[in-house]
Amino acid sequence: MPVKTSYVTAERLLAVPLPNHGGRYSVVSHGHIISETKAELAKAGLEIDKELYKMSLDGQMAQGIYHLKHGSDPDMGLMFAWSNSYNKMMRFKCAVGAHVFICANGVVSGDIANYARKHSGTALTDVNSHIQSQIVRANEYYTNLVADKEMLKQVVLSRGDQASIVGKLFFEKEVITLTQVGIIKREMDKPTHSYNAHPDSAWSLYNHITLALKESHPLHFIKDHQMVHGMFIDQFGQLQSNPYLTPDDDDDEDDSPIEELDTEAVQPAANAGVVFL
Repeated sequence: MPVKTSYVTAERLLAVPLPNHGGRYSVVSHGHIISETKAELAKAGLEIDKELYKMSLDGQMAQGIYHLKHGSDPDMGLMFAWSNSYNKMMRFKCAVGAHVFICANGVVSGDIANYARKHSGTALTDVNSHIQSQIVRANEYYTNLVADKEMLKQVVLSRGDQASIVGKLFFEKEVITLTQVGIIKREMDKPTHSYNAHPDSAWSLYNHITLALKESHPLHFIKDHQMVHGMFIDQFGQLQSNPYLTPDDDDDEDDSPIEELDTEAVQPAANAGVVFL
């Protein structure tokens, strides 16, 4: 039975109790990630326009997405996303990407696969370092994603080509579910949004797919977007961003040998006026 996920406020995530894994697991609190992310975004001069939080298993797995006021492209703005777990099912990971204005779909390349970290004894330091590294390169990632988008707009696909891509994502890559296939089919037949491109362009199909990926579980959300982006790169030529995941990056489970838990260092941060939209 699928695990239910739901959108929640930041306050709800901050209220999730920290686990006790017997002293050999360095917990990184959702609150620490929220506060560190906001501090680094502010340091970089990136203003948050909207923040979204999602959780499952009573907060044991969580995700944050921040739409940022950055960039002059008419179609996309900058986005930052993270995923975290308390139950060892998922490494911490974070990503710079883009969000499509018309539908808030995510666009994430394979570059951010390098920034996934198991909860070892140095987890807090590494989490902070990964967040900083991503945000420092945010404008570079964004520029590349905009170039990718413009290239995909120029590719017009037959109905058979579109069906082949969706089928590969479902049967071979196992990125999308049967429910998401239904969402994509509905969007192909009767789109709910116009993406400032030919309705049969690769960019339009990309958005039909990422619209369906809004239903992805936090465990797979970032990787699903990476895999879709990489597949479009493989299909349509060399885009600007790095399409490939390394073998280690495809392992989400957080099962590394770990050191003692520093309980004082990982207490949830205080919430400073978060608005959930």
